[in-house]
Amino acid sequence: MSALTTARKFRRTIAMTTAALALVGGTAFGAATTATAADAAPATINDTSGVAHPAQHPIARTSTTKTTLTTACNPRIWIGDQAPYGWQGWITAGWVQQYWNQCTDHVGVYWWWNQDFINRVGGTATIKVSSPYGRLLASGYVNTSITQWYFEASQWTHGTPSPDAWRAGAEVNSSNCTQWATLHWYGGQDWDGDRGGCNNPYAPYPNGTQP
Repeated sequence: MSALTTARKFRRTIAMTTAALALVGGTAFGAATTATAADAAPATINDTSGVAHPAQHPIARTSTTKTTLTTACNPRIWIGDQAPYGWQGWITAGWVQQYWNQCTDHVGVYWWWNQDFINRVGGTATIKVSSPYGRLLASGYVNTSITQWYFEASQWTHGTPSPDAWRAGAEVNSSNCTQWATLHWYGGQDWDGDRGGCNNPYAPYPNGTQP
């Protein structure tokens, strides 16, 4: 059985739920979008001291549609879809996705660069974990020396905000424009699909506004 087939059959574990996750395949705009007045909310809880780490092996970019409870510890349970970061309207810089570390109970962000972007543009990215419910934000900085990176908000477990919903995001080349992936509620539902925007320090609510 191929690795891709195995990934597609893999059942993700979400604590205390077996509800189906509705995957939303929306298209976000990344650096092509503009800010709104609601995007100017000041930071209240922000930790940028975290360090992103290279991915230790290739990781499947697919996410299953159902969850089942397991007892095995798996460091990366994929959440929602993979959001492409559109750079200035002409090239995809990379893709961002949320995961849950079942071993530590932390929410994480996974980022992988588009090799074509590395060759033509290059630069750095800030990869983010954020919840609009409580204004929680943590981030790490990565370069193009390695194509795949992950970062976890180690200061919080996924149950910190109420409601317990999170997004993963990425900002490329200090553009001040962030691509946010699926807003996932850890009770067992995806509440919103991808959203891109500028001057949006936190993960946006389901309606796209800032907390």
